[in-house]
Amino acid sequence: MVLPRSAMAHSLGEGVLLPPAMTPAEAFAVIPLAAVCADHKLQPEEAELLKSQLRARDPYSAMDPAAFGGMVSGLLLALRDQRRALVEQAAALLTPAEQEQAFAFAARLVHADRIATAEETAVLAEVRHALSVPAERLRQIESSFALLSAGDS
Repeated sequence: MVLPRSAMAHSLGEGVLLPPAMTPAEAFAVIPLAAVCADHKLQPEEAELLKSQLRARDPYSAMDPAAFGGMVSGLLLALRDQRRALVEQAAALLTPAEQEQAFAFAARLVHADRIATAEETAVLAEVRHALSVPAERLRQIESSFALLSAGDS
């Protein structure tokens, strides 16, 4: 399988790897993907919400399904080993408004199956620290989704 450019690290001799270059589309997707794959279990509710929400947005709606799938697969592979670096790189590419939207999407995904695991909660906290949006605002967003998902059970 050939990974998209985003999933490949650039070598700097002697096996030293640099974080990959990232497009704005990949940057936005990294935030929710980092949160949803934190527990290494992509629940059906999470997968469906992830796909439907990203595909409804530009530029993902214009992507060929194979290219979209390749981007998501490549990012998931890269996140396994480089989550913190990729989240920090993504945060640097996104505006504060985009950071807030990406975090809201991540919180929504984490609570989609009505069970926020300890791993998912820890990754949301890690993401909060990487973003330039005030932490209190991000906690409010997360609390809203936790409250809404509690009402679904």
